[in-house]
Amino acid sequence: MLRKFLVSAALGTATIANSALAQTTARPEGGKPVARAEVSAQARAAMHVNARVLDDLKQFVPDEETRAKMLLRMVILAKQEAIATSCAGYGLDQQRMFTMMLRTTMPLLDEKTPKDVRTANLNRALRQYNTLLGGELAQFSFNPNEYCDYAKTLMDDLGGYSEADTILVLKRS
Repeated sequence: MLRKFLVSAALGTATIANSALAQTTARPEGGKPVARAEVSAQARAAMHVNARVLDDLKQFVPDEETRAKMLLRMVILAKQEAIATSCAGYGLDQQRMFTMMLRTTMPLLDEKTPKDVRTANLNRALRQYNTLLGGELAQFSFNPNEYCDYAKTLMDDLGGYSEADTILVLKRS
């Protein structure tokens, strides 16, 4: 169930990220084009950063499903790290973060791939994670109160902290 959610959400994220390259995007209701100016600067920044990361991931993660899951997981982890860094009352479970990043990048560690290629791909993926984190921190700067208010919703959406399958690494401090 979680796998299906992650794949569908990641594909949606990838589609949205690619639409950022166009001057218009479609509204959910009726599919009418929306002028770029009607999309908030915060949303445009997020779409642009995600599109850039997705473009780079395509170069070394050839499988679309794997790439989509990786992107979604990195976006969710970066958002939580940005909240923990920027919002009072929140922290990051560092051990769980390590575990989640390892799970996220596991497809890059295939033993069939030469070690130097695995290392280069892992480094590249981690740079892209940091790009996403920078994008999240920029989104925070647009509206810090709204961004921090979203933290509770994010924690609720990601499920209970003790659940083994959750990607939740954010905690109340």
